[in-house]
Amino acid sequence: MQAARKNPDTRELAAWIRSIGFSCRRCGACCRPGGGDSGIVFLSHDEVEALVASGAGAWDEVAAPYPDFVSTPNGSAVTFGWCLRHENGRCRFIGEEGCTRYSCRPWICRTYPFALVEGELVVSECPGLGMPVSPGEALLIAEDLLDRARHEAEDEERVRASFASARVPPGKRCVVDASGMRILGD
Repeated sequence: MQAARKNPDTRELAAWIRSIGFSCRRCGACCRPGGGDSGIVFLSHDEVEALVASGAGAWDEVAAPYPDFVSTPNGSAVTFGWCLRHENGRCRFIGEEGCTRYSCRPWICRTYPFALVEGELVVSECPGLGMPVSPGEALLIAEDLLDRARHEAEDEERVRASFASARVPPGKRCVVDASGMRILGD
């Protein structure tokens, strides 16, 4: 894992990506849990809605509650988002030709193996690293990373507002996301 200067602008980010090198090999290694990676793909409410609208399936077929729940004083358990459902140990949208939802794939999938964490570029292991990347493609990746960071910050604020106004019922498991609270079945 490597890190660049904190809070880079688009051009700095693109230059850093070019110096690292990257070309997606469409090998699907990032779509399966492995090594230190849990394989959990975090989804915002909007990303789940986009996948459902694309024909990927019903909400519960596409997304599962994010597995980290927080216990509340009233005996409830709350989590703050969704993750992609897996089938047979991998992303359910990986087919023989690659991602079947490529045009509406989540931000994390669009920007992998790169992420901005607290304003720093972080690079995960990937077979496509070290491959030549054009200036235009590096710029597109940089723009996607900055868009992702903005989207995640906005979503986090919306989740906070949802939680602040939520009345979590005693003894229930709930998901709080940007649209409100969903009580999970017993």
